[in-house]
Amino acid sequence: MGFHRQTDSTPDVTTRLRRLAALSGVSGVMLVAIAGWSAWSAIERVPFQDAVAATDVLETVPSSEVDALRAAEDATEEAARLAEQDELEAELLAELEARRERLIRTQVEIEIPFLTSPELPDDLFTSYLLVGVEGGFRADTIIYLLRPSDGSAPIMLSLPRDLYLRNPCTQRYTRINAGLGGCAGYAGGAELLSLMVKEFTGIKVDRFARVDFSGFKHVIDALGGVEICVENAVRDDKAQLDLPAGCSRAGGDQALAWVRSRRTEEFVDGEWRRIPGVSDFTRQRKQQDMLFKIAGRMNSFASLASFSDVASSLAGTIALDAGFSFGDAVSLAWQFRGTDASDVKRVSILVRDYVTSAGAYVLVPTATFNESLAKVYPAAAR
Repeated sequence: MGFHRQTDSTPDVTTRLRRLAALSGVSGVMLVAIAGWSAWSAIERVPFQDAVAATDVLETVPSSEVDALRAAEDATEEAARLAEQDELEAELLAELEARRERLIRTQVEIEIPFLTSPELPDDLFTSYLLVGVEGGFRADTIIYLLRPSDGSAPIMLSLPRDLYLRNPCTQRYTRINAGLGGCAGYAGGAELLSLMVKEFTGIKVDRFARVDFSGFKHVIDALGGVEICVENAVRDDKAQLDLPAGCSRAGGDQALAWVRSRRTEEFVDGEWRRIPGVSDFTRQRKQQDMLFKIAGRMNSFASLASFSDVASSLAGTIALDAGFSFGDAVSLAWQFRGTDASDVKRVSILVRDYVTSAGAYVLVPTATFNESLAKVYPAAAR
């Protein structure tokens, strides 16, 4: 009898252990959810009207106010130009000025309005507009992520900050990054920029997020850093970049220096030399790849404490549109779990350099966005 009682108790013990493990797992998930919700509640929210409603409001801007809005835009543009002069080295500024002068002598006048993409059905994609800033109201990075409703691979593109598009607020053309400044009294920055993106791409923006790069390094540190691989040691004194050859785990400071670097040098044959071809397009690719490195690190947390650190860092770094729910974020994270950068289709924006009559250096589209999109996603061709 004793033997049978002993064998009968074994399944009972196993069942109890399983139940305890399951309960612990559920408790852990609940604690993570609570930590995530607490951080989510602290995230800044920005106004974000439906595209139709925002367009209707901007159409009410009286002509008597347009001149004042344009003057404010010009002042912001001049402030941005001066800030860029302070940031860039004299040698690089001289290169840019020489390039601008060559363009003025050889360029052909552009035709306005540009070709715009046909409007696509709302149910073709779920779209996410991610904007990176480094203080102020000028977008430094603009990334558009499209999730096709048919379940096919996600699509990503970077919109150059100097892309020259129509501004519905001032009713003239300007750099796209000016849209983040909004239209005083009529539309917030998220709304105005999203309308500019919609008009150019033909795709309505569903969700909006603004990231402060100066604070995002804390998120990377909370994740334990990200891996960056380079063939040769690289540096950029201006960006404070200093990475060894090979693969290394970079903290937040070095990760952001890597994506910001404009004058990257590499150590080859015993001397430092500037890497040719580094441009804003190079930086855009780095920024896209960095997003996936960060997402990959977020797929696994070593502990609840590490999750809480990341959640707290995000709360002080990200601003989301008012309709972006906690459920939206969880769903997005689940849908993109395990997604690698190589799994994503990239769209390249076709542009050419141009100098406006006011002397602004901009990028003018040379083809509709729909033409470029159709190359990677034929179902969008119109």
